[in-house]
Amino acid sequence: MKIGIPRALLYYWYGHEWESFWRDCGVEVVVSGPTDRSTIEDGAKVALDELCLPVKIFLGHVIKLAKRVDRIMIPHLIKVEPNAYICPKFMGLPDVVRHTLPELVDQLLIVKVGPKQVDQFKAMQTAAGQLGIKIKNQKSKVTGLNPALKCLNNLSKDRTHHQLTIGILGHPYCVYDSCFNLNLLKRLTENNVNIITPEMLPESCRGIGAGKLEKELFWTVGRYQFDALEWMLHGAETQIDGFIQVMPFACGPEAIVGDLLERRIKQAGKPLLKLSYEEHSGEAGVITRLEAFLDLIRYRSKVC
Repeated sequence: MKIGIPRALLYYWYGHEWESFWRDCGVEVVVSGPTDRSTIEDGAKVALDELCLPVKIFLGHVIKLAKRVDRIMIPHLIKVEPNAYICPKFMGLPDVVRHTLPELVDQLLIVKVGPKQVDQFKAMQTAAGQLGIKIKNQKSKVTGLNPALKCLNNLSKDRTHHQLTIGILGHPYCVYDSCFNLNLLKRLTENNVNIITPEMLPESCRGIGAGKLEKELFWTVGRYQFDALEWMLHGAETQIDGFIQVMPFACGPEAIVGDLLERRIKQAGKPLLKLSYEEHSGEAGVITRLEAFLDLIRYRSKVC
């Protein structure tokens, strides 16, 4: 049996351990390749216009896997921690795929996490049981972050030659999918910029930012960004010169979280560049805004 895993959405947190689980089950794992323009075009062609670009990209990866595997794993992530939820589109992801690609219904392998059971390992066990697979000697926890950190390790990390340090805020599938963000991280490193992302947050710092909000935040990824922002401002080993927020156009949760993050960054007196992406975003506009932002920070540093 071949099980396909789309390289999209929270694959960038949990993908390595999803792969390891299925390999330990004795099945062949096929991960779709990195996102390219054809992936976006395939997904956008079949998706409703109202869907955000990351979900369209997910559909594109599902299409690319369909002829290569027996089953396609669809992560139905409702909750991955107590008292917080994932984006509403994640909650409806299996239905989105079923109705968008009805010809693939028999290939879909749904792994449901939440609303009551937030243990991903047990959810994977349940999915394996549906395939008649017996679980043997596997670890009992899914912790995540491996693919995201691997992306970071592939970038230059020699900080002695970097002129600026920029904090990147955004969902992992926006930060680490280079086709989505038009090679943002690579462009920054090529401009001698040191990058700090939420996935660098020490585990001991969880809750330090979201816990200061007047009301409890409902979204796990939003909480993570607030914790990361607080750490970047006060606990990171390097002084942050400015922030870039990466988000999909028309993202509901980010419309709220992004505004709250912007207010906090302004209170700290740090520059902020907000980059919003959809399938028609062009490189020229992003490059111009990015270069202007970096130049302004450098000039500001000299003047002040």
